[in-house]
Amino acid sequence: MNSARAELIKLVTLPALALTVLLTWAVTAVLAFALDAGPESIRYARAGFVVLGVLAAASEYDGGQLRTSLVCTPRRLELFAVKAVVLVLATTPLAVVTVLIAGAGDIAALVLTVLLAAAVATVLRGAVPAVAVVLGYYYVLGPFVADWVVDGPWLPAAAFLVAAATFLCRDA
Repeated sequence: MNSARAELIKLVTLPALALTVLLTWAVTAVLAFALDAGPESIRYARAGFVVLGVLAAASEYDGGQLRTSLVCTPRRLELFAVKAVVLVLATTPLAVVTVLIAGAGDIAALVLTVLLAAAVATVLRGAVPAVAVVLGYYYVLGPFVADWVVDGPWLPAAAFLVAAATFLCRDA
């Protein structure tokens, strides 16, 4: 329980997190109401959730915070499971508000996007490569591959992200 509380405090006190959430909501509102994009605005709100997941995971590697976390919770699997649960619990209300602002969308898909982005950032250990890989998939490669694959976008997403992370991390 102490590790979950510590992870929640670390997540909530990230300065860039609040800014990312506010910008995501503002852009979604502008697209949904001012530009009359309606339900299509949720596709662009997904970029904010990608950044949110990447920031949550990559912030551990910037100042060596991961070492402190591993001292408190030495089992990596347990630590990352706690991080995932806290991330899901913290981002679900944010996803609900975003879907309400957009007027459409899938809350579970936004939360899974955060988890996927956090996983890629954990593997790549950096914010910029993780954002590039995940946004590159969602907005460039994903729509291109989705036309060829019948099973939907999640299977090619997993295959692409694992291949990209393996390629980028082979020297790490």
